[in-house]
Amino acid sequence: MSRLFIRRIVTLMLAALLVATVAVAGQQRSGQRPTQSQPRDDQRGDSRNGSSPGPQRSKWWQDEKTKADLRLAPEQSARIDEIFQAWFTKWKDVADDLNRREGQLSNLISANDVTESELLKQADQFEALRGSLSKARTLMLFRMRRVLSAEQRTKLVDIQKAQERERRPGRESDRRPAER
Repeated sequence: MSRLFIRRIVTLMLAALLVATVAVAGQQRSGQRPTQSQPRDDQRGDSRNGSSPGPQRSKWWQDEKTKADLRLAPEQSARIDEIFQAWFTKWKDVADDLNRREGQLSNLISANDVTESELLKQADQFEALRGSLSKARTLMLFRMRRVLSAEQRTKLVDIQKAQERERRPGRESDRRPAER
């Protein structure tokens, strides 16, 4: 797999988890229970190098407007970037293994002489690796949030909700129920 493909997958996963984290935080504040959600089409194409179609998003902790709105100190921005870079560096190494295993799994599915047990063994290894990466990403987001004050975390949720509304106007969750 190419580096561009790996970068797109990493970006997609980061965007999906960040959106899920923001949604859960908002639901917890309002007393609602979190719900399971699938990644949406608007979370794709979140490339930072400008080579993929779709919206271009910067790292929120480096965006000047977001930094100003949050009153994010340079030390906070630098610390969040360190957390992200440490995770991303580790992800790139593991992503190569994940992509290799995905190719092997695809080949096994197409093979005529593979048994179900062989396929399931490879699938289990692939899913375990993907799960460990997801956990690492969740921990990264947790560590990023801990750099922020409670007020900054609340404001970040509001900023991200507003950005989401701009990207997907008229989404079902943004509509008010019809008055009866």
